[in-house]
Parts: sequence; C-alpha cells; structure tokens
Amino acid sequence: MKTQWEIEHEWDVAKLLITNMNYKLLLFHLPQYGLYVEKITPISVVYPKPPHGMGVHLRTGDPKQPHIVSVRSKHISHVVDFIQECPEFQASRIFKHGMNFRDIAKKNVIGIVCETTKNMLHLYRGKTFYITSKSKKLRQIFYEKAVQINEEDNLGCSFDYDEYDYTLEIRACKRFKDGEFHRWAVVTILYGEDLSNSWSMGDRKRGEL
Repeated sequence: MKTQWEIEHEWDVAKLLITNMNYKLLLFHLPQYGLYVEKITPISVVYPKPPHGMGVHLRTGDPKQPHIVSVRSKHISHVVDFIQECPEFQASRIFKHGMNFRDIAKKNVIGIVCETTKNMLHLYRGKTFYITSKSKKLRQIFYEKAVQINEEDNLGCSFDYDEYDYTLEIRACKRFKDGEFHRWAVVTILYGEDLSNSWSMGDRKRGEL
C-alpha cells in the first residue's frame, strides 16, 4: 500500500472541474478509480489560503456552484475513466485556469489566453479547433490570439466550426468574498475524440456549455 508521502510526491496531479457537486458521493467514488483527493475548492467563494504541507484541504460551498477538485493518480487513464463513467458529477479535466482576475477585459486575462492558446496549438500542430464560451468577449479574445499564434509560429492549425478535432471550452465564474463580488475565475477545458477530458463530449452540441 502506498504511503501518503509517496502519493503526494510520486503521483501526477490533475485538476477537475465538477459542476454537479455531491461531496459524500464524490469522496466515495474517487478512491474507487485510484484517485487521491488533495483539495476541494468551490470557485464562487474566496477562502483564506490553506496551510502548506501534506494533507487534504476540503472547502464546502453551494453544491450547485462549480468546484475545482485536485486529485493525484498513478495513471492519467484513471482520471479519464472517472470522468466518463461518472457523468452525474459533470466532471471535466481542466487544461489551464486562473482564479483572480479583476475583470475579463483583454488586458487582464491576456496571460492565461497566451499560455492556453500557445500550449494548445503546439501540442496539436496542424489540427482544427473549435473555440467556445458563453462569454462572447472571452471567446473573441482567445480566438484572435489563437489565430495570431498559429500564423506567427506557422503551426498549420485551422479554426472551422463544422468539422474540428478539438474543442477549447472557456468558462468564466464570479467569485465572492464576504458576500461581495471579488474576482473572476477563468477555466479552460480541452477535449476531442482522442482526448476524453469532458463528461459530455460525446453528447454536447456545438456552442453548448
């Protein structure tokens, strides 16, 4: 049996976006897939930072609001199996995310936009991407940067809405501190036929979140 030290130092970490939270059932199911829980954080609520060091940090919030769940696994396939076989949690593996944006204007989110699009396009050169978000502003910012990087780095990617290899989904969520609006969180999810990072990737229609 693995010790806590071995798990927290040798196993890979993945962050999941859970949009249909049930704390008790989640903590029951995750170990069945060989997933060790490190942290559960509701996105919509700002808490003081937890202490450093080993151990599980669980924060509770409105189960109807999205949560970020950090897990460790010996094999990334265990994470994918959980996402696909437990659709009731509406889980997706997070690609990139940021939690403290004053506004979702371009000047504030350009860091995560550049990091996300550059990493995505270089990972899958020559592929076709569909970029989607409920926020038209965010979608436009990510789309323009992806097109720019694709041209500058000569990556041969394309952005076609009818046929595509991968979907980049961008979500924005308001965060509150002491009941008042505090910051925006931006979460990105990347998935495709050979990248099963979203619970409903086989059923979701274009443009739906």
